[in-house]
Amino acid sequence: MNNTINNDTEIYEVDKLTILDCEKLKFKQEDSGFLTLEYDGRTYHKVTPTRLIPFYSKTTYISLSYENEEKEFREVGVIKDMKELPEQQYKLLDSYLEYKYFMPEITKVYSIKDNMRGAIFVKADTTSGQKTICIRDWYQNFRMIGYDYLYVNDADGNKYFCPDIHKLDRKSRQVLEMLT
Repeated sequence: MNNTINNDTEIYEVDKLTILDCEKLKFKQEDSGFLTLEYDGRTYHKVTPTRLIPFYSKTTYISLSYENEEKEFREVGVIKDMKELPEQQYKLLDSYLEYKYFMPEITKVYSIKDNMRGAIFVKADTTSGQKTICIRDWYQNFRMIGYDYLYVNDADGNKYFCPDIHKLDRKSRQVLEMLT
């Protein structure tokens, strides 16, 4: 995706992938919490970083987009690897992404109960404490990604994960067998 400025007219090409030069990126966090980006002589406000491969990579292929004057989201480009950023810029972007993608890890599963009304309740220990996770439409929101990665999206939009269900204790694995 590419933005070209010609006589104050923005031309946006959706069929191009723009890999950004990390040495030219300068992020600044505003008091509002949003990021501002200076890149190639242009300033972008309310920049939204998005992990393009969120389950497998936290630092590679990060899309940077912003909202233009017509309230349309436009991609500035993609950071191939955040590790190429200067340390301070890396920390700022990493902090923002960790907040955006906050997902407690499921470390133990005690029970799974179906209320027979379209919701299941998973009682589990997570890195944020013990939780009873309410899941609606379990087929879409309780997913195995690959052979071992469990992704859970609860009824309130909170996300949880278990990087390897085979490393959980035996009882947790037995409980999970009902749904995986």
